[in-house]
Amino acid sequence: METLNSTYILDIPSNDRALFRSLVKRFGWRAKEQVRQPINHLDAAIKAAHEDELFETNDIHTLMKSLTE
Repeated sequence: METLNSTYILDIPSNDRALFRSLVKRFGWRAKEQVRQPINHLDAAIKAAHEDELFETNDIHTLMKSLTE
């Protein structure tokens, strides 16, 4: 019989890690921890645009300061 595998990405609270690892071991699954990518300024700007958290300014210094923070 052929077994099909599926891949899932789960966000598990750190206090449930031991339970998750025991389930992985018991059922013979494979688990690999993913390294989270840090959010850069562009990602933060895109997220702010989606959440309508933009601000308007006519001052280039204020704009440049907000981009470098």
